[in-house]
Amino acid sequence: MKQPRILVIQDISTSCRISMNVAVPILSCLENWVSILPTALLSTHTGKGFEGYTFLDLSAEIPVILNHWSSLGIKFDGIVIGYLSSVEQIRLMKNIITQFTTEEALIVLDPVMGDHGNLYPGFSSEHVKAMRELCQFADVLIPNVTEACLLTGTTYPKKPHTKKTIDPIISKLNKQNKQSIVLSGVTGTDKQVGTAFITKGSLEICYAFSQVHPGHFDGVGDLFTSVIAGFLFQQQSLRRANEVAVNYISKVVKRTIDDQIDPLYGIAFEKDLMYLMEELKKETL
Repeated sequence: MKQPRILVIQDISTSCRISMNVAVPILSCLENWVSILPTALLSTHTGKGFEGYTFLDLSAEIPVILNHWSSLGIKFDGIVIGYLSSVEQIRLMKNIITQFTTEEALIVLDPVMGDHGNLYPGFSSEHVKAMRELCQFADVLIPNVTEACLLTGTTYPKKPHTKKTIDPIISKLNKQNKQSIVLSGVTGTDKQVGTAFITKGSLEICYAFSQVHPGHFDGVGDLFTSVIAGFLFQQQSLRRANEVAVNYISKVVKRTIDDQIDPLYGIAFEKDLMYLMEELKKETL
């Protein structure tokens, strides 16, 4: 197959293993040709442990870049959209999707808005409304449980999650958007974490779990989305993508713990990239 030309749209946290810093190597090792469109430039991520970080909104630069790309006739076979810093950036994504993609392009959207039942600081109901509209332009949605609840107006369910609480959320989101959906951060039991997913055109909600590891690990969602997208761009099934992504996340979190690496700056994901490459080859031989 032709090597897919992929565009990654999200922020760059310059010193951390999250966002663009993990998306590019993962998508590249999965045999995709990667281009980037940064939405913001930060000195670190904005999670616990960092104060006084710098933040540069790149909204003004995006149209300038797009104008040059337009003059070159650049088109992408797939787009991965992550963190968008403003409602204006969300609205801009619609134009990018319609103007800079091939006819068969696959659009993967991680609607970054919140976690643990709450919106991230600085986001509002207007942000949620704009994200709902953007979801209509995506082929694959990868929200966490909080974001799925925000998109569907559903009360955040208590943990551990059950089919009784998760199935209605993913079904409602599927009914709203009628595309493939992957719900990340689903807790099966106190010892399990993984995903619930449904493929476009199917009524079956499937689950994939791996072992829970103690601690908080920023960047897990970025890693997960990148693996799912990378496999889908290589024409792998959604089931296969979820199985590999869940196992990969478990591997890299365990490695981070075992090697006593401070997770403040993200997860030690690099040494297990070979696992992803080997899993891709299993399906393409």
